[in-house]
Amino acid sequence: MELSLFFLIPLFYLASYLILFWVFIDAKNKRGMNIGCLWALIVLATGPLGLIAYLIVRNAD
Repeated sequence: MELSLFFLIPLFYLASYLILFWVFIDAKNKRGMNIGCLWALIVLATGPLGLIAYLIVRNAD
């Protein structure tokens, strides 16, 4: 049990940083938004809710 948590917790941190980096790159370069850093901060602060909000806003364009 402890060994699986030992691997899962760093995996969740890695996944969250990869998602954060993806949101920044997607908003800045691919979508042409000048507020890529702001979206990255929103996702960092709110987690999955910020990611869902970003996905909704980006598809509205």
